[in-house]
Amino acid sequence: MSSGEETEQLNLHITGMTCAACSARIEKVVGKLHGVKQISVNLATGSAAIVIEPSAIQKEHIVGRIEQLGYGAKLKEERNNDAEAGTATPTKLIWSAILTFPLLWAMVRHYSFTSGLWVPEIFLKPWFQWLLATPVQFVLGRDFYFRAWQALKNRTANMDVLVAISTTAAYFYSHFVAIRSLRSAFVNPHAVYFETSAMIITVVLLGKWLEASAKRRTLQAISRLRSMQVGTVKVLREGKETSVPPDAVRIGDHIVIDPGDSVPVDGQVVAGSSALDESLLTGEAVPSEKSPGDKVAAGIRNVTGRLVVKATAVGDQTALGKMIRLMEEAQLSKADIQRLADRMAAVFVPVVLVLAVSTFCLWMFWLEPGHVGGALFKAMAVLVIACPCALGLATPTSVLVGTGRAAEAGILFKEGKHMEQLQRVGAVLFDKTGTLTTGTPRVTELIGHGRSDRQLLRLLAAAEALSEHPYAKAVVKEAQKRGIQIPSPDEYEPLSGQGVRALADGHEIVIGSKKLLNRCGVPIEANVEQALRLEAEGRTVLFTAVDGNFAGIVALADTVKAAAPQAVRRLKRMGIRVIMVTGDNRRTADVIASKAGIAEVHSEMLPDDKVKLVRRLQQRGERVAMVGDGINDAPALAAADIGIAIGTGTEIAKDAADINLLHSDVNRVADAIVISRKTMRNIRQNLAFALVYNVLAIPLAFMGWFAPWVAGTAMAFSSVSVVSNALRLKRASWRK
Repeated sequence: MSSGEETEQLNLHITGMTCAACSARIEKVVGKLHGVKQISVNLATGSAAIVIEPSAIQKEHIVGRIEQLGYGAKLKEERNNDAEAGTATPTKLIWSAILTFPLLWAMVRHYSFTSGLWVPEIFLKPWFQWLLATPVQFVLGRDFYFRAWQALKNRTANMDVLVAISTTAAYFYSHFVAIRSLRSAFVNPHAVYFETSAMIITVVLLGKWLEASAKRRTLQAISRLRSMQVGTVKVLREGKETSVPPDAVRIGDHIVIDPGDSVPVDGQVVAGSSALDESLLTGEAVPSEKSPGDKVAAGIRNVTGRLVVKATAVGDQTALGKMIRLMEEAQLSKADIQRLADRMAAVFVPVVLVLAVSTFCLWMFWLEPGHVGGALFKAMAVLVIACPCALGLATPTSVLVGTGRAAEAGILFKEGKHMEQLQRVGAVLFDKTGTLTTGTPRVTELIGHGRSDRQLLRLLAAAEALSEHPYAKAVVKEAQKRGIQIPSPDEYEPLSGQGVRALADGHEIVIGSKKLLNRCGVPIEANVEQALRLEAEGRTVLFTAVDGNFAGIVALADTVKAAAPQAVRRLKRMGIRVIMVTGDNRRTADVIASKAGIAEVHSEMLPDDKVKLVRRLQQRGERVAMVGDGINDAPALAAADIGIAIGTGTEIAKDAADINLLHSDVNRVADAIVISRKTMRNIRQNLAFALVYNVLAIPLAFMGWFAPWVAGTAMAFSSVSVVSNALRLKRASWRK
């Protein structure tokens, strides 16, 4: 199969998964289907990301195969946001608890220290206990049987198999004893285990309900972002204001935004003025004033005046839509440590079944020969307590909460694996212009050679008119400020990392570094002293040639971002090597680096040079992160172990990066690393707890120290405790 074949990602919402064995089974079965290239199932979010070859397999076939396995599956756009039905519904839990309570009350007679407590006599009757336990077992617990049967039919086992086997054994053994008791005058309430089967089902239902409630809290970040998407949009069409659904809005439509409304699209203000709350994207609490010509983004809130905005991006293509999509994709993907946990969980249930049978045989035929009830009691405890739910939830819940909290700070991880990779980074490379500096330079000196400053600036502005580089914008802005009419270029060629070449007003114009002009064979002799002086002051000097002759220099000043020195200090305290890479000259680079607190500087770097530096560091065994914002940074962002794009950067840089920062504050780089480290520490805590829990709990259950219902309680609350530990990340501090 060639690598050029067209693929498509299918996102599904899956219901009915109860443990890691369920997600592993779906991955195994669906992954073998012809046309499925890749699959990742996330237990915590109840979702699946499947890369398919549309020409080889239909979406409906995949959905049908998952349903054959006993799970519900819907395309993402069909997903119902209501709470999942089934074992997590509180109605079943309430009825199960009501029917189980008398059985639990009767248990006080089982223990010497509570045997004196009053118990209604009817509660001790085996036939009465049978009446209470039967609806719990076969009505409220029918989902366990259904999913267990589906699992066994597909030659796998999951938590439902463990619950179904253990409760069925307890129920039917007790049923047998109850029938015998009807023929006997003596009734021993200790001989039946109806309370055990009912309590296990009730406790598991309670655990799944608590787990589902906790999971909903982990999804709050996405829920908050989705709440910022408006339900209806006011559009001006043929001079009339019409309310339409968001998916009916088209690029170019004029949108009316009243005070208090959220902006539904990315666009440009064409009429009106207002203050807008942009804290979602900028982190700034102070509203920003907007007037005609200014850009606005979806999700921000209009505070004061009425605005009319021309839509430039709608739906999933808006900044808000991209945030939501990136968060969902990050939570669907799996880190390497999660794949390890899933492989362990996939073999865990069969191992537990073998342990339970071994436990029954050892007690029945060796330790307590002939004592069926006692052997069954201990085997049930082993079955229930060893469920791998906590192991399966350990990683995805932490990644879910970590990426959600990161998004609230304006840090978007494209995949969950990048969360794991970032915490290993030992060196961070920073681009200079627009990353460490504000990226809004201004022209401070213009020295023509053979032409007046005004004539030179006119040609330079023409050459730079089509460029998005901050220096180009500064040159054009200076020409506009001086009232110069800028001619349109006839030809334009960006020379990546070096400068530009253009044909305008009948002249060939080259503007860029000294190295570029030397390559073009243009001798630079005049104004060299002035250039050296300006570079020593920390200015960036661009050399120009017109028709193959040196034409003069333009000096620009850029300032270091206020947050840059603090960000560098934080990274150094974390033991991370900080390096600045720039295409600028050595003198200017050294001045900027000194102000930012960076000692290691690589100047006059072309895009290829940055990539080579990244690879040299990697060959030495260092994990490298690259932080940049420009087109010329894209190759290095892609080559680095982790690429981080600044929020004010180009779309090409954002596409090449693994992490997108919504803000231009470079402190977010340090924040991202702290988030990554704390999330991975949380994952390791969860995995350690899940493994230690099973290592300690199984021997105790084998020895009979846990009643089966106690084992069920421990199993349920182990999952809840793992999710609760992950939720601590929501309150963690990232700044240090």
